[in-house]
Amino acid sequence: MKICEHLKSGRAALVAAVSILLVLLVWALFRQTGNFEFLRLDDHDYTYRCAFVKDGLSWANVREAFTNVRHGGIWMPATYISYMCDITLFGPGAGAHHLVNVAIHALNAVLLLWFLVALVKVATSAPLPSKVATSAPTPGRAALVAAFLLTALWAVHPQRAEAVAWIASRKELLCATFILGGLLCWLRVRRREGWGWIPALVGTYVCFILACMSKPTAMCFPFLVLVVEGIRHSTADSRQPDDIRHSTAGNHHFTFYTLHFTLFLLLAVATGALAVYSQTHPEGHAVRELFSASLPWRILNAAVAVGLYVFQMVIPVGIHLDYRAVPGGWPVQGTLGLGVLVVLVAGAWWWCRRILRRAEQDQASDRAGLFFMGAVILWFFASLGPTLGLFGSFGEHARADRFLYLPAMALPIAGAVLYGARALPTGTTGILPVGNTGPTGILPLAGLAAVVAVFFAVAYPVVASYRTDMTAFTRTLAVDPDNWRALAHVGEAKCAAGELDEGIDMLRQSRAVLARDATDGKLAYALMRRGRADDWGEITNVCAAVASDPSRDARGQALEALGTAELVGRDWHSAALHLLLSIQAPGRHYSSADAILKLAFAQHNGGRRADARKLFEWVRDSSGREDLAKRAREVLSVLEYSPKGILFW
Repeated sequence: MKICEHLKSGRAALVAAVSILLVLLVWALFRQTGNFEFLRLDDHDYTYRCAFVKDGLSWANVREAFTNVRHGGIWMPATYISYMCDITLFGPGAGAHHLVNVAIHALNAVLLLWFLVALVKVATSAPLPSKVATSAPTPGRAALVAAFLLTALWAVHPQRAEAVAWIASRKELLCATFILGGLLCWLRVRRREGWGWIPALVGTYVCFILACMSKPTAMCFPFLVLVVEGIRHSTADSRQPDDIRHSTAGNHHFTFYTLHFTLFLLLAVATGALAVYSQTHPEGHAVRELFSASLPWRILNAAVAVGLYVFQMVIPVGIHLDYRAVPGGWPVQGTLGLGVLVVLVAGAWWWCRRILRRAEQDQASDRAGLFFMGAVILWFFASLGPTLGLFGSFGEHARADRFLYLPAMALPIAGAVLYGARALPTGTTGILPVGNTGPTGILPLAGLAAVVAVFFAVAYPVVASYRTDMTAFTRTLAVDPDNWRALAHVGEAKCAAGELDEGIDMLRQSRAVLARDATDGKLAYALMRRGRADDWGEITNVCAAVASDPSRDARGQALEALGTAELVGRDWHSAALHLLLSIQAPGRHYSSADAILKLAFAQHNGGRRADARKLFEWVRDSSGREDLAKRAREVLSVLEYSPKGILFW
């Protein structure tokens, strides 16, 4: 009967219509990603170069995803399994991975809309027995339209570009999907009507566990449950009579929910402990320190990050891939962002006070509004906290727009509840009871729709910048010219395109900003390819650390370049050693045929002629490179006449 009345009211059809509209809006912005390529920043480690992902879905790969807690420094089996499914269903191309990201983001937008609708209904309805107060009216169409526009604003904001248009950010999307699903299930549990709450409780735990297996930052889930409970209960304690507030049933409910919150917290602690181990013991790397930076630096970085997040949330300028932590001290935008955050919180509190005074509410309801603001702030900082670097710092890049994917939902939550309360009749009980003295919404809704349109237009080129490594990091350099990672990636791309002089200059600049083994390897390899007379000495200097410690990262490129320089310098023994180590390097992801040919030259000139002949024959017959095979044939023909002569590479 209730279902029939619900359908007759047309509310279900309206929710379905705005949900479809949300999906279309997301598709209009992000459909371009279907033609994008992989980015060499993490995409390869998660997909086409990941040993247990690249071959698609299989029991062996699924088992490895669950048992390998060190790959990439993060345990996320659910995310890896999603990549496996993409490869099995659609092939190894990047386009399918991108479009699946878009589909998950569209689903998250719909789930957020449903969550807002449910939350507005909870927030504007008093949790009182019927003998004490009548139920509040269901929020009307204006509140639903406001929830839709706020969700759309979140979905098309330029800060969502990184999470959706970057394949490696799938973990953020899936984590948010399961967290929203878990919170919706929890809201169903809180109603405790019939027996339906039991499967909803099971669904809450399943979603929480899947969220943790998508990304460990899901450990914030217990605190998001507290947000929901805070919004729901902010009026119950102040409005219920003493005999009901202290009843046995109330104590039973308190015990029930305290028990489950404790279980959520235990799961969160276990997830956090596993995340710390994965980050400090990444596969293929030495053990890292949990606190690699001082506490004052971590606090400064967190404050700057929050300020910049909020600043760009309101004024979306300078958004790009791969921010640096505390670039050049305290940026002006960080200070402005913290100021904007204070203004937003103060403004929201002023709005609560204003509508409370209109309705002439008592001090208990005033406290309810303060409790509501605390709940919204808790959502933002609880979901952002694990990524701020306060509890562990691993590098100079501790801020990213993808980290804001879940925290940014705090703004739609606050806006939807405040608007929903504003749209209720005078004297309605709820978290923010109001006096409806005037129009409830045409002008604010029109303004919000205009902001959505502006943010959509700003976001489109931001999304387009993720098309390739070159476009993504070129945008980064336009905003932050000293970004060492962007300099290294663009420099490497230019070298690959044959622009060696410009590419080498950018790699040198990157190395000057921050010396890294990976950058050293790229620079040495580019210098080797250019092969000028003065490049060989620079290669030796750049690779000095690698030569003394061949176990260091990025050794494949660096060791091949070093071996080549030594081959040119006629140090046959060192050249053979370093070229052999280069070929055997586990991190080598490119053809070793060039290095094998050079090794053959070094071995022949060093006196190991039989071994060298075998290598020349392999290059001739099995390298698959006609240019190298031709060179090997020429050398073998020379050796027929002069088997002991010096060969010049």
